[in-house]
Amino acid sequence: MNADDKVELMKEHFSLSRHLLLIVAFALASVPVVHASLPAPPPPAGMVDLVLGKSYAATPLVPIKYSFAPMEVGLQFPGGLTDGRIASSTNYNDRQWQQYIRGGMRSIIVDMGRVNTVHRMQERFLQDIPHGIDFPREVIYSLSMDGKHWAVVGTVKSAISLTVTKPTVQTYTLSGLNYQARYVKMTFVVDVFTLADEFQVFGNNGVVDGATVPGMTPPPVYPDKYCPPGSPEVGGTRNMVLITNGYYRKDPAIEKNSVDQLLPYVGYISSSGKIKDFMFDAFLFSAFGAAPSGGQYGADIKKPTVLSDWQYYIDNTFLPDYNVSALNIATGKVKKALGKPSYRSKVEIAIPYPTPSAKYFGKVKGKSINMEKLSGRESVIRWYVDQVLRRWKEGHYSNLKLVGLYWISEKAAFTIDDSETALIRYVGNYVRSKGLVLDWIPFINAEGFYEWHSLGFDGAEMQPNYSFHNYPVRELGEAAETCKMLGMGIEIEIHWDALKNDALLEKYYQYLNWGIKKGYMTGAAHSYYQNAGPGTFYQCCYSKNPRIREVYDKTYDFIKGTYTETNVH
Repeated sequence: MNADDKVELMKEHFSLSRHLLLIVAFALASVPVVHASLPAPPPPAGMVDLVLGKSYAATPLVPIKYSFAPMEVGLQFPGGLTDGRIASSTNYNDRQWQQYIRGGMRSIIVDMGRVNTVHRMQERFLQDIPHGIDFPREVIYSLSMDGKHWAVVGTVKSAISLTVTKPTVQTYTLSGLNYQARYVKMTFVVDVFTLADEFQVFGNNGVVDGATVPGMTPPPVYPDKYCPPGSPEVGGTRNMVLITNGYYRKDPAIEKNSVDQLLPYVGYISSSGKIKDFMFDAFLFSAFGAAPSGGQYGADIKKPTVLSDWQYYIDNTFLPDYNVSALNIATGKVKKALGKPSYRSKVEIAIPYPTPSAKYFGKVKGKSINMEKLSGRESVIRWYVDQVLRRWKEGHYSNLKLVGLYWISEKAAFTIDDSETALIRYVGNYVRSKGLVLDWIPFINAEGFYEWHSLGFDGAEMQPNYSFHNYPVRELGEAAETCKMLGMGIEIEIHWDALKNDALLEKYYQYLNWGIKKGYMTGAAHSYYQNAGPGTFYQCCYSKNPRIREVYDKTYDFIKGTYTETNVH
């Protein structure tokens, strides 16, 4: 396989590239175009806008100083949310739209300077799906007397579908209030881009009309602890390596992982060729991306998969002597060499994304499936899970343990279907009913990442994506802080060109180095992203170049918790 084919192969699997390239392109294109703004809506009779002209602070849910915050530079201007003006158009380049990127949420806090009476709170937002701009799924309004203890006084959810692609404006209004407060807060979801133009708080100066102080609301409590290695939430996995399989049109041999190719993943093989120890304890089989029909196994509304694609992936995963079968044989060889007869490699298998735009998906158990309906997508999930379990049982894989299934979409696709949350929760419940866990590996700050548990996943490991983007190295620490805050594991990523590019190889070592600095080497469950067919770590294992072989040895040290800080020599 030549270099161009390898890049194409990895791009098929690396769905993140589409999302972050969109962000970069949008940010670079967003040199503000000045339009004539309009006056903001006037206060109701007898009220004033209590935050007009006031300064405010905007705080993300998770740290983004080294990732997305630099992209926001020039996309906001001081006072833009309280200057009494709104955008005059639905053009995202309209200067009045204040633009926020990723970070989960933003909290906008205003000190009104005195205790006032609040009757109504509102904010306007823009949606333009083709440009990655969606309405907040919800806006939370809160009040406080001291700026420290807050009372949530209402939550307003989007009244317009997030699947509407035409540029649209919506105002999130919370009325009927009669509360005292000095500080006001608006917290809104930022899935990709969120554009807002004017935060308004209507009421009266001072305390009038018998206004009361609202009762305080306990703040959200986050785990502040990595998902521990070996925990039930991730099916007992500690270090899970991604093994790509499925469909690759240019070279079908790449679809098949053989016993010899998988052996150095199961066992740690010395430079002299001896099996010295176990290596990765868990294996995630996941599709490259493209499917035989031309669809995408991930969430792509324009390229849905059909039933024959799903069947192809199942058949490929359970090919005799390859993939899962090969892993079973390889594990048998390693545990025999090490004298560990009871050992079993843990396995997770990907679930393709059931895209609702597949109008002619196919027949399941003789019935045509309408993928536009949630019930149709649920029936496909049941069929797929049952097929995987049947094939697993028929395989008699005595050296393996199926511990979970993996949601292949690296984001929660809220803009593809309004039932996305219900779908994921259904999948989680069905998978758990079979005694398995539902695992997820979202890209950095992907849609829904901070809600991973409430969405229905048992475990999740977030991708820092440092290897693939021009972030400063401290972004790795930032990503680790997010994973710890949210109770996630973390993905370790090596670029497909790392073995021939010192700068990219150095990036890989930084993942390991920061694992020491931030405690995730021994404190968190890991997944590992690498090249396909037969993979970067395989190449490192058998390389005669000491510099490349060292990558395999250092990865083993990291897995065992004995790694010491390393840099490219």
